[in-house]
Amino acid sequence: MTTTATRDTAHHDLQAIIDSWPHLLDMLTTRHGQTWPPAMGIQHALNSDDDQAAAEERAQLRLAERADSRYTLGASPAPIRLAIVDVIRTVEPDLVYAVDVLAQEIQRPVMAKAPAHWLPEDQERREKLRTEDAADPRRWRYRENRTAPHAAAWLLGRIEAQPGPFLPLGPTHVRRIAGVAGAAHARIRRALDGDRTAQVVDRPCPLCGGTLGMSSGDGHAPLVVCFGCRQEWTLAVPEVA
Repeated sequence: MTTTATRDTAHHDLQAIIDSWPHLLDMLTTRHGQTWPPAMGIQHALNSDDDQAAAEERAQLRLAERADSRYTLGASPAPIRLAIVDVIRTVEPDLVYAVDVLAQEIQRPVMAKAPAHWLPEDQERREKLRTEDAADPRRWRYRENRTAPHAAAWLLGRIEAQPGPFLPLGPTHVRRIAGVAGAAHARIRRALDGDRTAQVVDRPCPLCGGTLGMSSGDGHAPLVVCFGCRQEWTLAVPEVA
């Protein structure tokens, strides 16, 4: 693939990531596809007694989860789509890391201080330029706004050769951006197109006490997964006579 074609592909994928990210976040707490099996079916599958102690433990667990991160499971009483959470937690770090690496290679360092022998008025002018250069909003900042859409927008600006404190992209840079953007867009597209739904199960894992999630609704047997010990259970669906 030529560099021009690679740039065009990267441009398309990055713009798609920016456009689709709000929809992906909306899907975290929006019902899609089929509804979940009734609670009685979940209780039978996990074979656990729903006593007051277990209820209190689950409540404490959910409170701890709410304080964990922006995309913490249990942050909303609405059903959480585990597949969407997985996509967010995969795509966002990949995009941000790609920008971290690229910025180290192409982002120009902040202007140096004026030499001590310069006249005071020249040093003052230079310091003003340094302050403006450091505050340039086009710079990638390694500790601020580390989100997928911001990272994708920054990469898009480099693909479009927008002006700023940057070196031009080389063919290797373009291919790397295209690879990361293509993989991220593919994950998001599959998540948005998928029918499988997921929900946090309102009882702890019988093995480690961790959070359980169940996914179903795409024609396959429901699957229960523990986010702590990663144990999985496939629920048997009764055959209709």
